[in-house]
Amino acid sequence: MTGRELMLYILENNLEDEVVIKDGVFVWLMTEEEAAVKFDTGIETVRAWYICGMLSGTKIGDRLYFLRNASDPRKDDGK
Repeated sequence: MTGRELMLYILENNLEDEVVIKDGVFVWLMTEEEAAVKFDTGIETVRAWYICGMLSGTKIGDRLYFLRNASDPRKDDGK
């Protein structure tokens, strides 16, 4: 994510006065562990989806994060 994309995200979602970073991480991101719980699968499966490009994520330091509103990659949404 570029700085420009971050600013646009904040403006488009009316987050100018909202907390966007908590404990050093953007609040709209979830950890690998949280993604595994959300998708009812294991952490290694989440990592495999990321490596295969089935689930978009971002690395911050040594940690991998995903958008909280990410869709289950096993479900075809017709796109």
